[in-house]
Amino acid sequence: MLNYKQLYYFWHVARCGSVTQAAQQLHLTPQTISGQVAELEISLGVALFSRVGRRLVLTVAGRQAQEQAGAIFSLGAELEHTLRHASQELIMQVGIADSVPRTLAFELLAPAMALATPVRLICHEERAEQLFSELARHKLDMVLIDRPLPPDSGVRGYNHELGRSPLALFASPVLAARARDGFPASLEGLPLLIPGEKSATHDRLLAWYRQQGIHPHLVGQFDDSTLMKSFGKAGMGIFPAPLAMRDEIERLYGVELLATLPEVTLSYYLVSAGRQLSHPGVQAVIEGARQRLVEMEKHK
Repeated sequence: MLNYKQLYYFWHVARCGSVTQAAQQLHLTPQTISGQVAELEISLGVALFSRVGRRLVLTVAGRQAQEQAGAIFSLGAELEHTLRHASQELIMQVGIADSVPRTLAFELLAPAMALATPVRLICHEERAEQLFSELARHKLDMVLIDRPLPPDSGVRGYNHELGRSPLALFASPVLAARARDGFPASLEGLPLLIPGEKSATHDRLLAWYRQQGIHPHLVGQFDDSTLMKSFGKAGMGIFPAPLAMRDEIERLYGVELLATLPEVTLSYYLVSAGRQLSHPGVQAVIEGARQRLVEMEKHK
């Protein structure tokens, strides 16, 4: 069986670049470190270092060992933290589809962090198909996405709608002024920035353009909504976003609301593996979303 103490000594030497520095960090003698690394090489039957002059240089096997050893000790630290705090905190594994705006994800998840019991939030950003696969294997407590889990996905899951928002168009002040005169016909020929094909907004906005008889002048397509907004801030094009995010978008990016498209509604969902939501953090997300909807209805 692999000797993890020897591997730990090797890892420190690899990171430091010398036995002497590693020995100083570990408060051991260089002879102890050298001896342990030599025994590791013997047990593995492969050289991890080669000597070039007075320097130690990692071999191909040494580089592979260093990379994987780093992952091992990182997992070990995470396991130690989890076990030490098992009775003091809740672990909440959340999958966030890359089509969900990150600022919106923050607002939806924030109620979980306000629980009396501390929550350790672990967010995973991936393609929806990968996230649903992880959910089915119970590696995630929930998935945030902008469309419901398809019934033919082969994954057993339950959709919980968290909220709806009309789609809105935003632009820099100069571009917005040009687009307002004769809207929506004025959009013909004006530059458009659009989310990637993974986003529900992509298809719905292009369908709206077709219904208006307008040919969009697509100048950019982005999987990263933050990058899309940054280009919009620079005046490179009109871009879509949920109307519910208007205040934040105008404040952060210095753009203006060009128009609201009430016929194009965006919905966001929490997908769970089970019908009953047993995780307190997931319950808090659901309750927070419902409360947010109530507040929005009051201010209509």
